[in-house]
Amino acid sequence: MSTKEAFVTRYYPYAKKAADKSGIPVVFALAQSALESGWGKSAKGNMMFGIKKGSGVNYGGWQGDTQLITTTEYLSTATRHFPFIYPGYPKQQSNGKWKYRVQDYFRAYPNPFYSFMDWAGLLTRNSRYQYALQYKQEPYRFAEEVAHAGYATDPYYADKIKRLMKEIEQIIVLKKLHQKPKNKIIPAILVGIGAATIAVTIYIVKPEFLNKIYTYETR
Repeated sequence: MSTKEAFVTRYYPYAKKAADKSGIPVVFALAQSALESGWGKSAKGNMMFGIKKGSGVNYGGWQGDTQLITTTEYLSTATRHFPFIYPGYPKQQSNGKWKYRVQDYFRAYPNPFYSFMDWAGLLTRNSRYQYALQYKQEPYRFAEEVAHAGYATDPYYADKIKRLMKEIEQIIVLKKLHQKPKNKIIPAILVGIGAATIAVTIYIVKPEFLNKIYTYETR
């Protein structure tokens, strides 16, 4: 099983459960998570979307746990504060931005489902994405509108996320993850046997036979 197949197989149930509750397309959620976590390689603390602690707002899945994680930031100022800044940083870039190598507080979750719910809540509660939410039943259009709303600064973000969505869709079909598990049919004869009640009657007879116990099985 490839890394991508393993990622989709492992996280599809969590993303699907969150999608059922929030309405955010499951294939879009998995694609965004794959992009941000490197197909699950950087998902410390079940953090599937790289959401920082920020103002501490719970969008629907975060329970307050945090973790310090090393990250790179590009900012327009050289005076930004972080819990820890690596020696030698920030460094000014040719475009005038300042590159930081830092440790910052990110959110952590009990399991991936809470991360998917927190991220979905961030989208559904943010007025920026209200127009995009009209297209929750059209995953690719939804992805385009989220991109147009400014989800990422990358001008090619929409194309990237849609390519990932296509890959993930193919894996979902290949692994039959979208199919509901079929109920197992138990032969009627086994049902009858399983439903039978076994009663045990114990008889103790004359004193000289107190050490003898006779049992009878009945249906």
